[in-house]
Amino acid sequence: MLAFAMAVALALGAAPAKSTKTQLKIEVKPSSAIVYVDGQRKGTGAKPILITVTPGTHNIRVVHNKDQTSEMVRVKSGQVLTWGWTFEDDRADKKAAKEKAAVEGAKAENKPKGPPPEPEFTDPDLPK
Repeated sequence: MLAFAMAVALALGAAPAKSTKTQLKIEVKPSSAIVYVDGQRKGTGAKPILITVTPGTHNIRVVHNKDQTSEMVRVKSGQVLTWGWTFEDDRADKKAAKEKAAVEGAKAENKPKGPPPEPEFTDPDLPK
């Protein structure tokens, strides 16, 4: 009877194993970018995406307009892997280059044609 009571006490006293989730946390910019994990659409960059996955290798692909990126990631059991990507807007660079070219073109148009004029020298000792 004592053995049975001790077995019950041990069984009741043992804490249940803690469940640990294997997850991917994905943050992308801009908000209109579309996120795919293992070929399945999971959301957009409007807010962070948190998904439970199996341990192992997963393919993350992000598409924005005509641009995209993809990466294979390995997630260990019980790990929460954070992955992020930001698409750069190269339109600002193109606009700045265009404005610079326009300014340089305007300067070139305003330059006088031919050699620069000779400076006029006067000698204070010579009569006028």
